[in-house]
Amino acid sequence: MRSPPEEITVGDHYDKEAIEDAFDTGFGYQISGINPRRDSQDRRYVLVFANEDGPYDDSVTQGRFEYIGEGLSGDQSESSPGNSVLIDAVSSGTPVHFFYQDSGNGEWEYQGLVDVLDHWFEQQDGRQVIVFEMEHRGA
Repeated sequence: MRSPPEEITVGDHYDKEAIEDAFDTGFGYQISGINPRRDSQDRRYVLVFANEDGPYDDSVTQGRFEYIGEGLSGDQSESSPGNSVLIDAVSSGTPVHFFYQDSGNGEWEYQGLVDVLDHWFEQQDGRQVIVFEMEHRGA
């Protein structure tokens, strides 16, 4: 999915059901951070979510920002499904759609497509986490 569905607009807010309907996908009980998906023509894309009250200290701003990979305990792995698709996106150009949720707000702001520029391991709270450098397109 190279561009967002028609009903999704940068800067607008959506609940979980509206995102599921627009992207024709299901998240189950709750939305997780990194969601690899395939469109109707079997092309890979990713839905990435960050929230102000999330388990990681993602420093999300317009422009360039850092995003912590998936894995809540122990060292994070480059081979986990979400981390590996973001690592591949550095060179493959896989579309990454980014959503952000403010504290106390039940809806997600669509911030548009982001590019994954790089990744590295970093020691945080006694374990290795993957830090992804991302940039909002058009920033």
